Amino acid sequence: MIKINEFLYYRKIEKLDLVNRVNWINDPEINKTLTFSTPVSLAATEKWFETTLFDNSKLNLSFFVKKNDDFIPLGFAGFIGIDSYNQRAELFITIGNSDYHGKGFGVQIVKFLISFGFIKLNLSKIYLTTLKHNFKAKKLYEKCGFKIDGELRDHFYHHGEFVDCYHMSILRKEI
Repeated sequence: MIKINEFLYYRKIEKLDLVNRVNWINDPEINKTLTFSTPVSLAATEKWFETTLFDNSKLNLSFFVKKNDDFIPLGFAGFIGIDSYNQRAELFITIGNSDYHGKGFGVQIVKFLISFGFIKLNLSKIYLTTLKHNFKAKKLYEKCGFKIDGELRDHFYHHGEFVDCYHMSILRKEI
């Protein structure tokens, strides 16, 4: 585990994290704001895990809250589409443990990833998409410095209907 602050830790995703990942993605409340097609299976997730282990265009991290001497699984986040030549990547985050929703961990993780992306990955731009109806995520990203680049109409087929999303980004020169 790598310490971010007194309570927040992370590591690269491990096989033992996959059960939580599957449960969180399949949780109807959490999936309202995700673009995963559900249900996802543990077997398919294990196959996905094996293919991403050595894929340098992805960085999948697991996050934990330290409580006493225990590390409580919090969620997953990282980057996909890491493009070293163009110095950009897409950020993703899911706080799957609903006991920790609304406690500021999302902001802490996004700010950590922004710093990590600009410093460790030498990115110039970090971008993301968020469903238009995910007001909490939009507010979180704006609080962390992301700006709306535009609205993508009918961009995702989500729970039986096409939905709009925002494309947002932050540039290294803006921080």
